[in-house]
Amino acid sequence: MKKNLLLLITVLLTGCGLIFAQNPPVKMPFMVNIEGGTFKMGNQAGNNDEKPVHSVTLNSFSLGKYEVTFAEFKKFIDAAGYKTDAEQTDSSRHKHGLLPRGVYNGTWNKTMHGKPLPLSDSLKPVGNVSWNDAMAYCEWLRSVTGKKFRLPTEAEWEYAASGGVKSKHFKYAGSNNLNEVAWYLQNSDRKAHVVGQKMANELDLYDMAGNHREWCSDWYGENYYKTSPGDNAAGPDMGTNRVLRGGSWGSNADRMRFTYRNKDLPYNSALDFGFRVAISGEPVVKKVVPQTTNTLMNELDTKGFIDIYGINFDIGKAVVKAESFPVIDQIVSYLKESPKVRIMIEGHTDNTGKEALNLSLSDKRAQCIKAEIVKRGIDAGRLETKGFGASKPMADNKTAAGRTQNRRVTIKKL
Repeated sequence: MKKNLLLLITVLLTGCGLIFAQNPPVKMPFMVNIEGGTFKMGNQAGNNDEKPVHSVTLNSFSLGKYEVTFAEFKKFIDAAGYKTDAEQTDSSRHKHGLLPRGVYNGTWNKTMHGKPLPLSDSLKPVGNVSWNDAMAYCEWLRSVTGKKFRLPTEAEWEYAASGGVKSKHFKYAGSNNLNEVAWYLQNSDRKAHVVGQKMANELDLYDMAGNHREWCSDWYGENYYKTSPGDNAAGPDMGTNRVLRGGSWGSNADRMRFTYRNKDLPYNSALDFGFRVAISGEPVVKKVVPQTTNTLMNELDTKGFIDIYGINFDIGKAVVKAESFPVIDQIVSYLKESPKVRIMIEGHTDNTGKEALNLSLSDKRAQCIKAEIVKRGIDAGRLETKGFGASKPMADNKTAAGRTQNRRVTIKKL
């Protein structure tokens, strides 16, 4: 193990040139070329959001052999003068009324007690990075290398973790024995470890299970697998959370299967949030700016309406929860770019068995969203609301128990 560790340190120091030398050259991270193919994505024995199992065909791409390390991320910070979401007092978290993550959870270079991370952490995966931070790193790496670095899609990540065309159909990424391939809660001593110390999977990728959870480019959709396209799936067009994959040093064994899905807000970070980079012909990310609202405009023009799931409410207080403000911001951006447009906001709810309660809950949903839009400077006269109760179910949106799931908001162009 010591010999392997020394070899890894030597390779990373000489091959990437991204450690703490003064003005080291920026070199390509170690990438693994992954042959495209068709695979079965999901897990019928997993959670509801892992179902149904469905076929996805992917083009060839390249994926980082290791998770991005602390030293690699430091090179980016030093060169770009970037401040992570956890460090910014004026970040998205602040705008949404939440404390900076670093106040109680540390930052990419400091512990939760405010102490600088030691030099010995250089070859551990960087932690406490948000989706926004990971995207900023990819954009910087593109600019200094000329290569089209990006985050992998969720489908690419699962395909690579499963072994791709070389898959031996293990339960975990590279083995049926979790201890061989992963640092997780039962063996990690509750901390991250130097990358590449466990066995690689069939594609020679390390730490696809455990060590740090990894951001993917996709918006998270709980029911996305029901409607996912078969070719190069890249997630829903909009949403509240971004996808995290792979489990971490703090995860129990039951969350270490490579089909397990996780999520968080794009501006959030945690001690075990990391990432690895991918390359292909063009970035496949659906950015936080379909708020450029071309997507919204196209859907409104072609379909006449948009169904939005995943907006979280505190119905008792009649407010939208702060974690869902990014979706509100998308609607506001659209209305600002289209100043003559008026919209109808329809609220829908699951059937409680009481029609009056259904109508009340659905009307509150619509009114909550209108209030948030008006707070952001949109004239209330451009917005109409209506509660439909549980009278307009979406027949193709079922829970695992087969019950129609109807809780959503519909935006219509008037």
